[in-house]
Amino acid sequence: MLKLRVKIPGRALVCASYAETDGEEANVVLRGFSGTPRKFVKSGLLSEGEFWQDFANQNFESKKEFSTTEYSAMVEKAIASISSQQLGKVVLSRSSFHKSPSISAEQTFNALLEAYEDCTVFALSHPELGDWMGATPEILLEQTSDGYRSMSLAGTRLKGGSTWGDKEKEEQKFVTKEIHKTLKDFEGKVKRSTTETLSAGPVEHLLTWVSLTESNDSPSEILESLHPTPAVCGTPTDKAAKLINELEPHDRELYTGYLALMDEKVHASVLLRTMKWYNNGVQFYAGGGITKDSVPLNEWMETEYKISALKDLLC
Repeated sequence: MLKLRVKIPGRALVCASYAETDGEEANVVLRGFSGTPRKFVKSGLLSEGEFWQDFANQNFESKKEFSTTEYSAMVEKAIASISSQQLGKVVLSRSSFHKSPSISAEQTFNALLEAYEDCTVFALSHPELGDWMGATPEILLEQTSDGYRSMSLAGTRLKGGSTWGDKEKEEQKFVTKEIHKTLKDFEGKVKRSTTETLSAGPVEHLLTWVSLTESNDSPSEILESLHPTPAVCGTPTDKAAKLINELEPHDRELYTGYLALMDEKVHASVLLRTMKWYNNGVQFYAGGGITKDSVPLNEWMETEYKISALKDLLC
């Protein structure tokens, strides 16, 4: 049984339980970075109390975490591979456990709603997948009046910056180009919006919408074709995924997977800015895009900004 509490901008908050299904009637599709999509059909509404009951009741088993030096060394290996293997970009992530048995998941969720009103804020609980929470700015697929659109989101700077660097611009172009290429494989017309700056809490990203209009293709097929985007994996995707498996010491689990609500208008969010909750603390996940122009220490600091932004909201 999946319990889900989610607020998509412009929509009412959903709080419901879902039973797993093999059929096509799924109301929710949940996918990790690797593996296969899991489908769920709504079984009933939940009150706040019913949702938070038994949330974060598992104990965290200590795992080795990367230090600044170790993460920088991983980035240096990625930069060398980008040059030798003709990679455009690879996205590397790390995890960080914050030990604290007294934090409130319910109050933290409410704090996320207030701080990230332009993001999809979610909390979910599943006996196998665990208990997760986050606020993600990235839309993998959204149904529109004349088709679908996907968000090309990459490049990170602190809010209020006056210019974007060449590294961030190049990183975002990789993502846009790959999404455009993927959507062209489907029926319909593909077009891009102008690039703008998107605010997501204390940081900003470069954003371009890539739209697919006049299409009758299945949203499930489009989702799987888009996942994983270069924003969470790299480009070319197969080479980047192979390098991630070689370099990253942890299983991303649901981090950089997606959560898709399939009823009404389809809305699928990439699971970024995530926390996995335990009864003795919270495990954070964060990452960044590595290109040939990356500076290892800067990449470490980018993950620090993302983790600290969530950690500051723990209640």
